[in-house]
Amino acid sequence: MTKAELIAKVARTKGLARGATKKLVGQVIEAAFLEIGDYFVKAKVGRRTLPRFTYPGFGTFTKKRREGREGRNPRNGEVIQIPASTTVTFTPGQEFRAHLNRTRG
Repeated sequence: MTKAELIAKVARTKGLARGATKKLVGQVIEAAFLEIGDYFVKAKVGRRTLPRFTYPGFGTFTKKRREGREGRNPRNGEVIQIPASTTVTFTPGQEFRAHLNRTRG
């Protein structure tokens, strides 16, 4: 799904105010993702604390630090150094997982 498709689906959702145009919905979605992104950029990964964003029923995004390690170039088998990096992982919530695994009949 693309950003435009998400905006169109949300704009068609029942229960939105009459003035909720695609442009307004797009601005709200953009603002939400920018805030989440800023939170993860600014939050520090500690020994005991991992920054996380939880959306109930959907899942949890967690910022994690990956240590540097050795890897192999798949073309020639040469050993390379993979630098340390920061990433975000996602763990689906129970409701989302159940929705994904339901059988269609």
